Amino acid sequence: MSTRLRLTLWHTALLALVLAGFAALVYFAVSDQVEGDVAHDIELRALQASRELRAITADRPRGAIRPVELPTSALVDTSLFVQVVGTGGEVLTQSDNVTDPLPIPPDTLRRALAGQEVRDRLAYGGGRIEMHTAPLAVNGTIVGALQVAAPLQAAEARLAGLRFVLAAVVLGALALAALIGWFLASRAMRPVDLMTRTARAIGHSADLTRRLEEPRQRDELGRLASTFNEMLARLDQAFMTQRRFLADASHELRSPLAAIRTNVEALLRGADADPEERDASLRAIARETDRMGRLVADLLALAHADAGQPLVRQPVELDALLLEVYQQERRLAGGVGLTLGDLEQVEVEGDPDRLKQLVLNLVDNALRYTPPGGDVTLDVVRMSSWAVLRVRDTGVGIPDEDLSRIFDRFYRVDRPRTRQAGGTGLGLAICKWVAEAHGGRIEVESVVDGGSTFSVFLPARETAALGSSALAQVAAARP
Repeated sequence: MSTRLRLTLWHTALLALVLAGFAALVYFAVSDQVEGDVAHDIELRALQASRELRAITADRPRGAIRPVELPTSALVDTSLFVQVVGTGGEVLTQSDNVTDPLPIPPDTLRRALAGQEVRDRLAYGGGRIEMHTAPLAVNGTIVGALQVAAPLQAAEARLAGLRFVLAAVVLGALALAALIGWFLASRAMRPVDLMTRTARAIGHSADLTRRLEEPRQRDELGRLASTFNEMLARLDQAFMTQRRFLADASHELRSPLAAIRTNVEALLRGADADPEERDASLRAIARETDRMGRLVADLLALAHADAGQPLVRQPVELDALLLEVYQQERRLAGGVGLTLGDLEQVEVEGDPDRLKQLVLNLVDNALRYTPPGGDVTLDVVRMSSWAVLRVRDTGVGIPDEDLSRIFDRFYRVDRPRTRQAGGTGLGLAICKWVAEAHGGRIEVESVVDGGSTFSVFLPARETAALGSSALAQVAAARP
């Protein structure tokens, strides 16, 4: 069942309930009014006939009654039936329009003779009548009953006509509402049909550059089209990034594999006979193997990031972590001076292995792009509720046009130089992921030929003051 049909049916059903309730309310109100008018007319005529009868029999002996003629005054309506019965149910007199005696149930007569007024609805003369029975007293003694009845054919005909009119109005209104509802639903769903056809065409053609036509009105459908187009743009960007990632990854893996294969083939051809040539080939194989291992490790780290793998959370002392990285990297700094700057005790909640990987990548990147004689300084300070870890260098710097892309995967500012230095182009991308996974961010400031500063902001934990043993450890580590 289509959405427009469901909308039309729901709209029609709701309107049917409202109209049916309104029609029932009108019908019962009119029916009650008609029945009230009939009852009021009967009671009025009964009261008038009773007064006339009492006036006629006022001079008769107590308890004496004989057949009397009803008065022919205007108080007696020819549309009503009037009849007087005795205590035994015999008819004493009746109006001229009564062809057959009015029925009087025994219980009604008994109650009337007991002084009660009784109302009945009975079959009479091929139809139905509303009959009012009241006690008839002569000189204070009840000697019979007065019956006044009205035929119900006219009232029932009026109510039947009202039912027909109400049914016709309700059915006509529902039919008109269904047509209008279908028209409005079709018009409202037309943009959705267009979106569906366009989305199906995009899916069949795999052309993510196509976009939905956005309606001019900024309503729900307009926002849906806009959101869908934004999703298509993100998917297109993701597929382009994935294709570029796969192309770069295959290229990066192909290079060390080709180098390893070349050196292995050289050894198989007899290069191992010359010790120097053999050592050079083995060193090249080891170098390319290390490079490929780093690349695979970085790819696995990013794969874990893309899969949303949760991090191990525990308190981590950033000052101790930075000190550990410093002691590990200063032996590999070559001619670059690796020093400790501001080192405050700051704790964060995070994964110690990933945070160490972040710091190692930043330090390795700074050492790679800083020429001999330059300096790389490591800092960790607390700024309000943030732990700020900085890696500053006096290297070649980064051009402004490259600053926005250095955290992209496989992006290198200087590709040939970076590849020769063993870089994979994934280190900064991993740093960005680790920082964001810990609820932080990474920023960079750089001046060409003036050096770069990478700052990592992480949510800090409340910790006690730095202990004396930790202070001694930091002091001993400084050159």
